[in-house]
Parts: sequence; C-alpha cells; structure tokens
Amino acid sequence: IGISSRVTNENKKCEMKKEKRLCFIQPCLTNILKTIKIPKGKTCQPTFQLPRAEKLFFSGCSTTQSYKLTFCGVCMDKRCCVPNKSKMITLQFECPNEGFFKWKMMWITSCVCQRICSDPGDIFSELKIL
Repeated sequence: IGISSRVTNENKKCEMKKEKRLCFIQPCLTNILKTIKIPKGKTCQPTFQLPRAEKLFFSGCSTTQSYKLTFCGVCMDKRCCVPNKSKMITLQFECPNEGFFKWKMMWITSCVCQRICSDPGDIFSELKIL
C-alpha cells in the first residue's frame, strides 16, 4: 500500500488544499502477476482481482473488514496498465492495543493499457529518487 498526495482547490472556498490517500495499484508479489490469465487472442488483461477478499495492512494495523480489490493488470506487448477510473472509499483500521483510525483510499474501478510508458511493464517507472 502506498500514499498518493495532490493539491486541489475542489472545495466551496476554492482554496488550495493538500489531500493524501492510500493507494494499491498492483501487488508486489511477482507470483500473483504470473497467475493473471490473458484472454485468448488478446495481449493484455487491464484489471484483475485476487481470488478472495483479504484484510489490508498499513503501519502495523489491519482493516476491520476484508476487501476484494481490483488491481491494474499486465500486458505482453510493451504497453503498461494504469488506473483509468477510481473512486474514494474510507477504510477503518484497527491497531493492536492502540484503537482505530480511518483513512481514505483510492478504489480502482478500471484500468487501461496504454503505449505511453517510460519503461513498459513497470508502473513505477516515472518515480524518481530524490
């Protein structure tokens, strides 16, 4: 799970505000990505889901509910899959001996495979080390 941030003025006073949200574009485990089935005659599977709902973990805390997330998939033709549509949901986390907290998360509803990729197949290729 990562954190994305943005500056927006989408509010009643049109004031610039910084927003942060959790995001989970694709699992890091390569064996999960190998299980994605690309339909016959196609070169990409833009989205996939894990076989069962699971709790999410962040900073040693876990969600109080299990979720079956939609992730961006893979392409075999040098395209990369990136989120196309998403919505915001609120997750509640429970921390051992510390209580609860809520945090907004980007919930992916669809991804698109595109040819404009800095490093095809690597969704994080545009990240730069500071």
